Amino acid sequence: MENEGGSRDIVRCFGATRPVDLVDEQRQQWRAEHLAIPGTGHIHFNALPSEDTLADQLARRVAQDPSDARLHVARVNHHVLADDAEQLFAALVDVFFAFGPTGTGLRERLLNGARRQIGPQRAAQLEPYLATGLSPRTAIHGCRGSMLSQGVTGETEIVRPTSGDRR
Repeated sequence: MENEGGSRDIVRCFGATRPVDLVDEQRQQWRAEHLAIPGTGHIHFNALPSEDTLADQLARRVAQDPSDARLHVARVNHHVLADDAEQLFAALVDVFFAFGPTGTGLRERLLNGARRQIGPQRAAQLEPYLATGLSPRTAIHGCRGSMLSQGVTGETEIVRPTSGDRR
């Protein structure tokens, strides 16, 4: 029997995993565990059946339940893996808003893990708030995509009395 041009029939069994699919799945799992923020790669989020992207679903879920730390971590890791610095910064800002003074360790770990991608200027904006978190009146410049920020980008105190002028 002669083999013509090296072609052969490939039969795929229903439910069987091809070795290539298994390797791709293992590669994706490795990426999620090792390229995400250290110590947080085991936290995964299952997307709901929807036409929305995973990023949109995570953002919406964070807005619905800001106290769920797992959602915040999954959102930050998603943007780390996607190498999307703008959305990563927005996700970090939401972490800083969500937990007030109680989330110091989480904020520090996530900020340190994302520092290279968001850049030194954006990291410097968040560093003063590591211990306290952000309050609703805190002005954060350039934070499109944050679900918990009130959108204040400038000074919130419009009129201030001068120290010597009291009439």
